[in-house]
Amino acid sequence: MTITRIQCIVVNLVLFILFGFAVSASANSMKIAVATTGPEKDAAISQQAGRTPFFLFFDGKGNFLEAVENPSKDLSRGAGQSTASFIAKKGATLIIAGSIGYKMQQALRGYRIEYTEETGVAYDVVQTVIQDR
Repeated sequence: MTITRIQCIVVNLVLFILFGFAVSASANSMKIAVATTGPEKDAAISQQAGRTPFFLFFDGKGNFLEAVENPSKDLSRGAGQSTASFIAKKGATLIIAGSIGYKMQQALRGYRIEYTEETGVAYDVVQTVIQDR
């Protein structure tokens, strides 16, 4: 009976360690795209995801990576779907914007990109979203 308890403890310890690595790996692999009005990390979150002027990219720990002008911002049609494709190519796994239209939501789901609608300063909202996960 003592050997069985030891085996059970060892198995649970191994599973606990593996779970810790999995959580750490998912945070490290997360890339967040934020629709903003400007290229600075303290820019306001844009109300329109598909036609936002800029996207700011952050890693899963909230570190600012880069600002990129939205190549779809001036499209007369299909901006949401084009923007979703752009975000997917940049490797984002989560997008934050003030508002995300239905067609863009559908496109994001197709790329398996999560989304959330938030307002405020990009950097601050990213930190809050990461803490809440």
